[in-house]
Amino acid sequence: MKTIHIPNGILHLNESNAVCPYCKRLMPFEDCEKALSNAFDKGRYTARKKCKCKRFIGITSDIRGDFVAYEL
Repeated sequence: MKTIHIPNGILHLNESNAVCPYCKRLMPFEDCEKALSNAFDKGRYTARKKCKCKRFIGITSDIRGDFVAYEL
């Protein structure tokens, strides 16, 4: 988390990344966001995405809005 002091307060920035549980590769933020927003539009809370290691992983978000990847 990055903390930035601004004139009227403090701003906290958090970078959210999903990590493949098989190969430990970071999934691109744009891909995770797109897959999860499409799943939310269909009424689901998880998305299924294929990693570059050719395995499918599940992506969801926790209560803070961070992406979480898990084995399928």
